[in-house]
Amino acid sequence: MIFFKSTFVLKIIKPNILPIITLTTDFGSQSHFVAELKGNIAKILPETNVIDITHSISPFQLIETAFILKNSIFHFPENTIHAVGVDSSLAVHKAVIIAKKNDQFIIAADNGIIPLVFSDSDYIYKRIEVSDNDYFSFKNSFPHYVLKLIQNNYDLSKIGGQQEGIKHKILQKPVLKENLISFDIIYIDSFGNAYTNLTKSFFENSVGKRQFNLCLSRVESVDKIHKSYTDVPEGEKVCFFDENGYMIIAINRGRANQLLGLKRESSQLIIEIL
Repeated sequence: MIFFKSTFVLKIIKPNILPIITLTTDFGSQSHFVAELKGNIAKILPETNVIDITHSISPFQLIETAFILKNSIFHFPENTIHAVGVDSSLAVHKAVIIAKKNDQFIIAADNGIIPLVFSDSDYIYKRIEVSDNDYFSFKNSFPHYVLKLIQNNYDLSKIGGQQEGIKHKILQKPVLKENLISFDIIYIDSFGNAYTNLTKSFFENSVGKRQFNLCLSRVESVDKIHKSYTDVPEGEKVCFFDENGYMIIAINRGRANQLLGLKRESSQLIIEIL
């Protein structure tokens, strides 16, 4: 009897060192603008990985954009460059912002999106004034700013521009007044789940162990926080905090936005602390 000795070879794969660029736009998945943008990137940066975060942001909606980016970009490898093409016309905003926080970079028009995503002052940036009159400048101009960042080895100090003057937009925070918490819906996903600006820490600090009632419509309310969709029967409403700490209002295997009449930014919600 002949025995054959098997040899297992472990191949060590080097980490991917090619630059990673993500794209977040309000161009729409059917638009030719996305193809033009990727083509422009491929011409000047052929050795890159381009990843779509989404092209389905509602037109010009920076709060929705910020919510998506806050909950996605910090999962990427260091030195990932996130190009943001929402309300991005340089003919309107007159400056490009290149910002860095926790080894993640965002390149966007100076429209207020950077402070919305990096919701504190713990980031650095360069503000680069431009004289671009092209309304669709994101797809034509932004690849060159990505190239500039890579050529300067991701060092913002080597890039010309100012470290002041950035536009600010502020995400509305929940408000506690006496025994009432008011907060807003900031995003509705493709399943009809409503994400709010109410965080788990704000809720726990305000409500504690007391009972509460969250009014969802004239006839619908909830008085309990669950852990996930499946904590309630199919077709039942449920509220819980996601892994990023934001309250979600949902219906198990249903569309909460339609069945409860929930709308982004136009439905202020109230929790009564009993």
